[in-house]
Amino acid sequence: MGFRKINYKGKIIKVIWKSCTDCYGMYDSNSRTLTIHPEQSNYNLAKTIYHELWHIICDLNEVDINKIGEEKTAKLSEQYVNLLKNNKRLKNFLNELY
Repeated sequence: MGFRKINYKGKIIKVIWKSCTDCYGMYDSNSRTLTIHPEQSNYNLAKTIYHELWHIICDLNEVDINKIGEEKTAKLSEQYVNLLKNNKRLKNFLNELY
């Protein structure tokens, strides 16, 4: 699929594109792997990636995500998709910054 690794804070997270059981994506902090179920709509895939990126950010910044909770994490992190989908100029502007 689109990418095979994520570089963040001097760490490399391996990305595996394969079917997940009972989920759309899963980040394993012990092995630093991100598994993404490839058979999703583009919209859901984007939400899944933002959600899993949030897990990676929290893990590598030593933020206890259990204090936030999985449901709140999902609702908040996935809002980037809605925000950028409804603000094309913002999305384009951000893409041009780097």
